[in-house]
Amino acid sequence: MLTLEHIHKHYGSLCAADDVTLELADGESLVLAGESGSGKTTLAKIAAGVLAPDRGRVLLDGRPLAPLCRRRSFDQCAGIQYIFQDPYGALDPGFTVRRALDEPARICRRRGRAFLPAEDALFYVGLSDFLDRPLGELSGGQRQKVCIARALMPLPRLIIADESTAMLDRQSGLDVFDLLNRIKDEKGVSLLVILHDVDFSYARWDRIAVMRQGKIVEQARFAGFRSSASHPYSRDLLAAYDFFNRRDPS
Repeated sequence: MLTLEHIHKHYGSLCAADDVTLELADGESLVLAGESGSGKTTLAKIAAGVLAPDRGRVLLDGRPLAPLCRRRSFDQCAGIQYIFQDPYGALDPGFTVRRALDEPARICRRRGRAFLPAEDALFYVGLSDFLDRPLGELSGGQRQKVCIARALMPLPRLIIADESTAMLDRQSGLDVFDLLNRIKDEKGVSLLVILHDVDFSYARWDRIAVMRQGKIVEQARFAGFRSSASHPYSRDLLAAYDFFNRRDPS
């Protein structure tokens, strides 16, 4: 469904993506893992069409995906939805939930595209009674669920979650992971999930790709990755996770 072919991206002398090739199938979840600065967010934004690669191309259903700065069909735009790391910066705290969800409905209606009504999207994420609540009264986990509801409304093919649990406590983060996987299972949406701190006790992802200094150093099935990781950097990530969890069992 989504293909990244030989993606290169530089910022001056810094290489954020160095000949990266990835594929994501319909209804599949792929975790892109690595330390901060490894190029994960740059690659996610290229996959979403927010950034243009210096070289290489992005294909959606075998057709080139143009960056947002160029002409692109509305179906391609609506078909890829992005969930940001910061649920506080992504939503205006002066808005109500209803107002935050009005824009995707209005745009889809104007373009004649089917969409999931705000009430149904909120019901799906477990916030049925929040439609007229001010966003400023919501917790971080509740705000992130509003962001997920907003991403669901255009009926996307792909959701890109860019470290979407980094600002949440562990339980809220696991709730978001469960919700994303339920969306994948029930609606057939593909997931590209960007993580730098991978909770390997959460085993519902399909595949993992490990990124370091702009390169994909290893790809594998997520199940069994703890015991089968072959690249030294992958093993370092696993060791860091184990060390942290010995220090802080919560």
